[in-house]
Amino acid sequence: MKKRFVTASILIMIALPLLILSVKFVICRRILEVLLMFVAVGAEIELLNMYDKSKKIPLWVKIFTVFLTIVMYFSVVNWFYMSSFGSKFREDPMIHKILKGILFDKFTTPFTAIILMFLAFMTMMVLVPDFEVSDVGRLFLSVLYSGICVGAFTVLYSFGLRFIVYLLAITIFTDTFALVFGMLFGKHKMAPTISPKKTWEGAIGGTITALVLGTVIISMYSLISPAFHGESIEFFDGIIKEDFSTFGNIIVAIVLTLFLSICSQIGDLVASKLKRAYGIKDYSNIFPGHGGILDRFDSAFFASAMFLLILVIILCLFA
Repeated sequence: MKKRFVTASILIMIALPLLILSVKFVICRRILEVLLMFVAVGAEIELLNMYDKSKKIPLWVKIFTVFLTIVMYFSVVNWFYMSSFGSKFREDPMIHKILKGILFDKFTTPFTAIILMFLAFMTMMVLVPDFEVSDVGRLFLSVLYSGICVGAFTVLYSFGLRFIVYLLAITIFTDTFALVFGMLFGKHKMAPTISPKKTWEGAIGGTITALVLGTVIISMYSLISPAFHGESIEFFDGIIKEDFSTFGNIIVAIVLTLFLSICSQIGDLVASKLKRAYGIKDYSNIFPGHGGILDRFDSAFFASAMFLLILVIILCLFA
């Protein structure tokens, strides 16, 4: 527990100032973009090392799969910026500038990345000894998981820091209070074959706690926004042209927070099921006491993809 607390404290002392400074300083935003790219790479490496537990993957295949993860990550961020949603970005993402500099910006989309993955993995089935259809499926899934989820997280950050703060608050409160309520009141196992310690009482308690917090953040954001923006703005300003009414804001906050809290718990269970399938306790030990990148951020990454999907729907309906 002491190791877990120390690691969490160090992460907060590094991440919090960087996030705060990124509101004002471009260099801090660029550092965060680079860090997120390495997070996608780190998550992919953790998945590849997990697959090694059942069947060794050749080193060059691992390296090429990591390259495909970077391509997928780049493609998600670049495509959103190049699309009509790009007008909602605070500025050109560094990824787009890099791709534009080498004249690849118009061709780097999730669709082309998936085609590249398909052709590459199909070719590997022929050229790599003992590379089976199941290996294609595993690697394909890992690239989609790491590239799309971390890419979605980066796009949300590009829309505005408040979306990331809100998302992390929801996932952290859901996870923390699910544990607390589970320890105090847990009797009914939620997914005993995947995560024996999780209970329905804990899940409901975590969701209710996150629901209160998320509703407060969205509905009361206009009161705290002057500290960050120099003026009062609503949570969805910059995303939609017309503000929701006070009642509409509360309804959106409740529905969105409820959905994301549930998604964060699904993301946690997905990661747990993968670990159980391959007989590992943690994905890695990069964060002592917490495990690996996917151990710590599995809920947030899965929820970020769903959050981005919801924002796209809101943009299409109300922008």
